[in-house]
Amino acid sequence: MYVDPEYVAAADASSARVAPGSADAARIAVARHFPTAVWLDRLAAIDGAKASGGAMGLAGHLDAALAQQRAQGGSALAPVTVMIVVYDLPDRDCAALASNGELSSAANGLQIYKTQYIDRIAEVLGRNEYAGLRVVTVIEPDSYPNMVTNLSTPACATVNQNHVYRDGLRYAMAKFAPLSNVHMYLDIAHSGWLGWDNNRSAAVAAYRDLVAGATPGGDLSIIRGFATNTANYTPLDEPFFDGNDNIVSTAGTTQFYEWNRAVDELSYIDKLRSDLLAAGFAPGTGFIVDTGRNGWGGTNRPQAAAADVDDMRIDRRAHRGNWCNVKNTGIGERPRANPDATRPYLHAYVFIKPPGASDGTSDSTATVPNAEGKRFDPKCGSDNVDALQGAPHAGQWFHDQFLMLLRNAYPPLN
Repeated sequence: MYVDPEYVAAADASSARVAPGSADAARIAVARHFPTAVWLDRLAAIDGAKASGGAMGLAGHLDAALAQQRAQGGSALAPVTVMIVVYDLPDRDCAALASNGELSSAANGLQIYKTQYIDRIAEVLGRNEYAGLRVVTVIEPDSYPNMVTNLSTPACATVNQNHVYRDGLRYAMAKFAPLSNVHMYLDIAHSGWLGWDNNRSAAVAAYRDLVAGATPGGDLSIIRGFATNTANYTPLDEPFFDGNDNIVSTAGTTQFYEWNRAVDELSYIDKLRSDLLAAGFAPGTGFIVDTGRNGWGGTNRPQAAAADVDDMRIDRRAHRGNWCNVKNTGIGERPRANPDATRPYLHAYVFIKPPGASDGTSDSTATVPNAEGKRFDPKCGSDNVDALQGAPHAGQWFHDQFLMLLRNAYPPLN
C-alpha cells in the first residue's frame, strides 16, 4: 500500500513537537509508515501546487507510488495499491456543515463536477505509465447514505429532487469502469447510521438502483464493493456482546444502540453482505473498512463483560452519532489485505481518513465557508461532550488528535 509523503511530513512535524526519545516520539516513528488515502476534495487537488511549495497533485502521488514500487520490487515489481478518495460532489455533505465543498448545483456544479473533476481524474488514472498500479477509489463519503435517511433535511431533499448525487455518482462509475486497474468502492456509511434493518434494506435497494443505472446494461459488478466506517469511530467488534434484544433494547441498561442490532462494523458488513447478494450484486462484492480511528484502546477500554452495557461497550461515545474529532479514541487494526479468513468478502482494513486529519473546526466563529467550503458544525463545538477542542478545519492536521490516536491505539503500537 502506498505511503503518502505528505502524511509522512505531517507526522514528522508532530514528531518535532514532542520530546526526543519519548514514548510519543517512538509511537510517531512507527505511525509515519502507515499507508493512508489521498483525498481529492476539491478541483485544485487534482493538479496540486507542488511547484510553488503546496500540496502534491494526483499525478505526483502516482509518480511517488511508482517510485515506492521500484524501490521495493527489485527485479520483479510487486503490485502497489494507491487509495484515493473522490470527494467533490456539488452540495456535498448536505446534512452537516463541516465540509460542504466548493461546488453548488445551482451554479452549474454538476457539469463542473463531471468535466473538470471526474473527467480529469479519469484521464490521469488512465495514463499508460500508471497501468502497473492498483488504484482503489473510495467514492464520495457520506453522499448516498444521506439520500437514504436524511431527506427531511431541506438541503438533502433538494439534492435528491434534482438527482445531483445520483447523476454525479453514476457518471463517476461510468468513467472509471473502463480502467482495468481502477477498483471502485462506494461509501456506505457505518453501522451506527445504516445498521437498522429498515435503513439497511432501504440502502441496499437504493444502491442497487444507483449502480444499475451507471451503465446501459445495468451491470452491478462494475464496482468492487463498498467502504464502511469512513472517517468514523465505530469499533470493528464489540467483544463482550452481540446485537441481542437485551443489549439493544431501549428499556435495558443503555439507550446507546436504540434497537440497532448492528452493534459494530463486522456485524454490519455481515448483514450487508447477505442483503447485497440477495439484491443481485456479484459474489465477489466486498468491503473495505476504515480502521484509522476505531481502536478504542487506553485505560478506559473495558476488559470484561458487565451487567450494564455501558460498562462493557468498547465504543465510549456519549452518542453513537457523534462523529467530530471524538475524544479518547485510538488507531485500530493496521491496514492490510484479506485480514479475516472467515470473511473473504472483507477485502481490507484501510486508513481512509489519515490519523491526525481533523473532522472539522471547533471554532464556533468560523460560520462563513472558507475557500474549500469548510466551516463550523455544532457537532465539533464545545457543547458536544465527545468533541476534542482546538481543532482546525476538516482535513487539516490536528497534532493533539494525532497524539491521542497513537496513545490509545488498539492493538497498541510497538
